[in-house]
Amino acid sequence: MRAAALVVAALASVGTAAALERVPGDDVTQNYTLFCAGCHGQAGAGLPHKVPRLAGRVGLYLGVEGGRDFMLRVPGVANSQLDDARLAAVMNRVVARFAPERAATFQPFTALEVGEARHRPLVGVEVARTRLLQAAGVEAAAIAAEY
Repeated sequence: MRAAALVVAALASVGTAAALERVPGDDVTQNYTLFCAGCHGQAGAGLPHKVPRLAGRVGLYLGVEGGRDFMLRVPGVANSQLDDARLAAVMNRVVARFAPERAATFQPFTALEVGEARHRPLVGVEVARTRLLQAAGVEAAAIAAEY
């Protein structure tokens, strides 16, 4: 009871109801920033030859067979500290932010889907990524230049 009173007092000192929306772990944008942006960047640019970019790629993955599953099984996603529901929310944000052209047809990721995919480790990430990008029409030279 004392802990609850302290939380209420702390929130009251902030003075806004919006503070409740910023509780760590419940804010999708904050979770992306904390768990993804450190490597992929806020703009999804990644780091050439180190961290894959999200911008210009998420939509391609979603457009080819196996791409959706791939996105949930890459090590950074599968090994995330976020629970399945929060991770699904972050992945849905990634799609909305980096593949808005897919918004009309995209079926949001669910916690159940995320949980099932995380338990099937992806072996050969680079090979799988290259195969998917080639299936999406990206030339081998362009893939090699990035990765």
